[in-house]
Amino acid sequence: MKKTFVLMPLILSAALAQAQAPAAPAGPAAMGFGQVTDALQRQGYRDIHEVERESERLYEVKAYTAQGERVELTVDARSGEVLKTEHKGARKGDRR
Repeated sequence: MKKTFVLMPLILSAALAQAQAPAAPAGPAAMGFGQVTDALQRQGYRDIHEVERESERLYEVKAYTAQGERVELTVDARSGEVLKTEHKGARKGDRR
């Protein structure tokens, strides 16, 4: 009987401590439009003319490479990393 009384407070203390533990952080917040644009410019993209939030984690961006090629980018909203590049062909200034 005494063992039960000794163990019960320990079990309750452990349960309460776990219930009060702070939740793990969700990770960095998503970047804003300006931050995404700045991150892409640092990576060499130019004339960024369309930035759309596709989901909580992704942006779709239309821009030009440093060589003038039109591209559509899928960008990680938290890191600014380019996850996918679709080449759209014509270089800036080319008429097609």
